[in-house]
Amino acid sequence: MIELYSSKDIDIKTKIIAQQISREHHNDSTPVVMVGVLNGAFMFYSDLVRNMDIDVECDFIRVKSYSGKERGSIQLTKDVETSVYGKHVYLVDDIFDSGETMRFLAKYFNIKGAKDINVVTLVKRARNEFNPVGPHSFISSFRHAFECEDEWLIGYGMDSNEGYKRNFKSIFAL
Repeated sequence: MIELYSSKDIDIKTKIIAQQISREHHNDSTPVVMVGVLNGAFMFYSDLVRNMDIDVECDFIRVKSYSGKERGSIQLTKDVETSVYGKHVYLVDDIFDSGETMRFLAKYFNIKGAKDINVVTLVKRARNEFNPVGPHSFISSFRHAFECEDEWLIGYGMDSNEGYKRNFKSIFAL
């Protein structure tokens, strides 16, 4: 196991992103809904929301796209309970890998009538050159704290193949 990102580095990057989002919506009367993508994003999501200084609605969604380390079809297993119609939606996830999950969720929240859809991830795969913001996308903005290679990541919400190690404070590569 190799530590890639320390808890201190994660804390600093998370606070920076939280303040960027807060500044963008400081005088905006349109509600902001922060949607955590379960299970991997729960730690990043809670720290991000806790460091924002604007009022936000909080909700969670769960999609499944992996079985162990194997990618499968995307399945919605838990929907949000908050109405997102006419609101700024921020999809908060642990990792932006292929982009398929975010494409699926952006299309889904567009159908639900979100004013705009923004993606915030803790980590982005460096090899992924897919730009989620574009003319044929429903995504208005994309932020990420770190970039990584093709390592399997654990810690800070991300789990091992067996479903463990989410509680580590730093992020490690296996």
